[in-house]
Amino acid sequence: MNSTFHHLLESKFGKLLLLLLQMGLGLLFILASLDKIWNPGLFAKAIANYQILPLPLLHITAIILPWIEMLSGLALVFNRYPRAANLIIGSMTLVFTLAIGSAMLRGLDFNCGCFSVTSTETTMGSLKIIQNIGILGVSWLLEYRHWLTPGRQDH
Repeated sequence: MNSTFHHLLESKFGKLLLLLLQMGLGLLFILASLDKIWNPGLFAKAIANYQILPLPLLHITAIILPWIEMLSGLALVFNRYPRAANLIIGSMTLVFTLAIGSAMLRGLDFNCGCFSVTSTETTMGSLKIIQNIGILGVSWLLEYRHWLTPGRQDH
């Protein structure tokens, strides 16, 4: 049984909307990666603020994670392996959301390092969780379209 939601996503408008969401999500993660790539030391400090990762993993994470964000974002923008890129972005966003929630529960308040590691403003809070839930929603919607068209090949 096809729902109205399925019909909307399969319409020309729905396909255009999904394409724009895919490109927007890709651009968002490209943008998010830039300051971290340029300032890996500051990003390592931002990661350390969460008090989750052990010291030996901080620097390698600060170096590798922004490049994963960049490559996943580029893959979405250029429609190359979009399902894999979307899965990576959705997984990272889920982990980021859990890390922010954990920091909030422990009373930590600092710049999350999400888009700028050079900012001094604090960005922990419910608004950041809501933003990430929105990103997860877009990621889910992009994956859902593949379920609508069985046999659709990723390229």
